[in-house]
Amino acid sequence: MDKSFYDKINTLCGIALKYADKLKDLEVQKSTSQYVTLCSRLINEVQKFIAIKKDHFLPYVQSLSEKEDGGHNCASCSGGCTVQHDLQLQELKQSLLQLKDVIYRVQMVALPLYSDSIYPDVYRLLRNHMALIENTLTELFSVEQTQLIPKIVDAQKNINALR
Repeated sequence: MDKSFYDKINTLCGIALKYADKLKDLEVQKSTSQYVTLCSRLINEVQKFIAIKKDHFLPYVQSLSEKEDGGHNCASCSGGCTVQHDLQLQELKQSLLQLKDVIYRVQMVALPLYSDSIYPDVYRLLRNHMALIENTLTELFSVEQTQLIPKIVDAQKNINALR
C-alpha cells in the first residue's frame, strides 16, 4: 500500500481547514461558529491520525515486504526478532477501530443541510469537503481491512513471524 490515500486525505483536510478559517473570519451565526469549531477539531484529529499511520505503519509494511521478498526467516533471527510483528498487527487492528470512530464523527458533521437558513457558500464548501473526507476515510478503512491486514498476516506467516 502506498501513501496516496493518506496524502489525499491530508489534501482534503488542508482545503477544509482553509474553508473553516474563512468562515471564522466571516463571524456568522452561532450555529455555524460551533460547526466550524467542531470541524476544525475533527480535521486536526484526522490529520494527526493519518500522520501516525504514515509514519508508523507504512514503514513497517515496507520493511515486512522487503523481508518477505528477501526470504527472511524470523525463526532464525540472531538474538531474537525485535520487530514485534504480533504487536504491529495488533496496533494496526486497533487503529482500524479508531478509524471507524473517526469516520462516524466525520459523518455526523458532514450530514446534508435541511434548513431554510441561508448559509455562506464557503459553509457549503466546508460541508462538502467533510463529506469527501468521510468518503475517503471509509475507502481507506475498507482497503486496510480487506487488503492490507490480510497481506500483512500472509507476509508474517511467510517469514515465520507469527508464533
